[in-house]
Amino acid sequence: MIKKTVYIGMLVMLAVLILGINIQAGKTIDKLKFPPIKEPQMPEFQMVTLENGMTLYLMEDHELPLVNASARLAAGGYLDSPEKTGLGSIVGTVLRTGGTENKTGDEIDEILESIGASIEVNIGSTSGTAGMNILSEYTDTGLELLADILRRPVFLEDKIELAKTQTRSGISRRNDQPFQICVREFRKILYGPESGYGRHAEYYTIDNISREDLIEFHQKYITPENVMLAIWGDFNSDEMVDKIKGYFGDWQMGAGKVPSLPEVNYEYKLAVHYIPKTDINQSNILIGHVGGLLGDPDYFPMIVMNNILGGSFGNRLLNNVRSKQGLAYAVGGSFTSNIAYPGIYYNYCMTKSESTVKAIKGMIEQIKGMQTNAPTENEMKLGKDGYLNSFVFNFEDKGDVITQIMEYDYFDFPRDFQFKAKSNVEKVTSQDVIDVAKRKLHPDEFHIVVVGNGDDFDEPLDVLGPVDTIDVTIPTEAPGGTMEISNEAATKGKAIMQKALDACGGADNFNKIKSVVSKSSVTIVTPQGDIPLESKSSMILPDRERSDLTTPMGAMVSVSNGADSWQQQGPQIVPCSAEDIENNKKEFFRNTVLSFQNIDKPDYVFAWLETAELDGKSIELILVQSIEGNYSYKFAIDSETFMPVGKKYFGQTIMGPANLTEIYSDYKEVSGIMVPFKVTLSSGASKVAEVGVKEYITNPEIDETIFNKPE
Repeated sequence: MIKKTVYIGMLVMLAVLILGINIQAGKTIDKLKFPPIKEPQMPEFQMVTLENGMTLYLMEDHELPLVNASARLAAGGYLDSPEKTGLGSIVGTVLRTGGTENKTGDEIDEILESIGASIEVNIGSTSGTAGMNILSEYTDTGLELLADILRRPVFLEDKIELAKTQTRSGISRRNDQPFQICVREFRKILYGPESGYGRHAEYYTIDNISREDLIEFHQKYITPENVMLAIWGDFNSDEMVDKIKGYFGDWQMGAGKVPSLPEVNYEYKLAVHYIPKTDINQSNILIGHVGGLLGDPDYFPMIVMNNILGGSFGNRLLNNVRSKQGLAYAVGGSFTSNIAYPGIYYNYCMTKSESTVKAIKGMIEQIKGMQTNAPTENEMKLGKDGYLNSFVFNFEDKGDVITQIMEYDYFDFPRDFQFKAKSNVEKVTSQDVIDVAKRKLHPDEFHIVVVGNGDDFDEPLDVLGPVDTIDVTIPTEAPGGTMEISNEAATKGKAIMQKALDACGGADNFNKIKSVVSKSSVTIVTPQGDIPLESKSSMILPDRERSDLTTPMGAMVSVSNGADSWQQQGPQIVPCSAEDIENNKKEFFRNTVLSFQNIDKPDYVFAWLETAELDGKSIELILVQSIEGNYSYKFAIDSETFMPVGKKYFGQTIMGPANLTEIYSDYKEVSGIMVPFKVTLSSGASKVAEVGVKEYITNPEIDETIFNKPE
């Protein structure tokens, strides 16, 4: 207690001392003189082009015993076909993780970890990068691995499936954050949903990607004439060129330069886009249109205008919409510019639902004011200082400088662009700011995107302009993927299902089942190792189930009770989301007992798809679908015995959503029906889980209170 009192006293004294210093500083800060910011100079570097077209940029820096490299890969996601969106990203991931002809990805990890080095690969929407950071004494090791990764990948199936699973997991979470929804949909609206700048991966586009697609992408686009390598650090340039020639010089050229980035065909028009999200009490808002190009003469006055309006501390949007009117938790904006295609002009706002429209009107008022109200002397100073005071940091890291020059060279852009930026910004006048705002801002032709609960808005959104509602539900199949079922396919499908029902015990025995209790040992397979579980499932058909799990982390309970679902671990009870409840309904629909009980019910549709092979057996693949088409799975039935072999469907795993395959074996008779006592669940070539049934009881007495949520 004494120590605590002394400690608090010391903090109080320190606070007084700091306040005192600040008080004195406030009296003299205006008298402080700072030297002018020096004009940055173009650094010295060496540029070499190998015979195979690969371009090198070398900059020596002997301050630290490190060597860094950054390769610019011309390949980007814009090269993906629409039905395989996400291919480029997965190529980038598996280039690094999927191993080479000489070493597995895990072996590469071990080598890099042992020498404190890193190599990373990423392919974005317009280009890719491959980076290396290593102690100079291990330069040869790093270059050898980097060359091996870029030149000789083998794209192992298990690493491809892992990358797909990670991507699907990201897709499943993409609607969790309202502002992420806002940004994603804003980009799609501005660039177009099919544009390489706006589209995004879906479950079905990831499922369409094969190992052969990765190999083809690599062979077509990851070629030496499409690679630029910047390397800087502790080395001798001439010696480094010889080393790089040794590792990359015999890399054979490919088919030539990758296709150019697509053009943007943008139409200025007013439109309001509403994305309903009823579980939040604030609105996330983006308004704007396409941005600019770095080569535009208006770029430099745009920097100052942007800072005055919404990009720096004390900007007009912040001062008026947030501080004076109290309409926003956060507000601001930016006019972004790219080299090869237009950037985005956006203004953002987060406000309570009840002030949504008022906040939007307030933002537009400030933007229009930028075209008529000349900036004050203080605003001009803030607008310029916001850029100039951080300008020097553009040249602090030699790697940033040389990779920027490399990027400019790729697009045939002036190398000295950044070096002249400071003087160009300093020349901007107040009239320049007004003029550029008139030319570049189109407040009467904004796209307005709002994510929120429309029932709580202060005014209808249509007071702002024509409104369209965007559905951001994550699709599980391609548009138009619901198949039209012919009478012939339906007749054959139902006949095969009837034979499967008879083989498994007959309609009389299945129709007697009202409840089931089963106990199982479950093994969940993850990249980090297997997770053993013990499960008890208590089910009352058609829609109530309680699962009691014993896990290494303790006991867990999951209950689906018709329209209500919840989970419990220890004392904590968590209600399931609407998505979880919907997934539970899909799982009930896939229940074999229910499918057999509903063969003659109009709510279920059965259609024969094809004769195929599964688990080494000839099977008849039957589509089982609800009459509305919103629930479905594929039932695999042995062509000879008509015993169910397994199921195919899109579902959830511990690693995220995926296309899954169940395989049934070890059938045993229970109460006149055949039950598989072993179920193996796989995603692609990877096992996801294995279930061993210990006990299966039909029509036990179940205390219905176990489905009630604890108070």
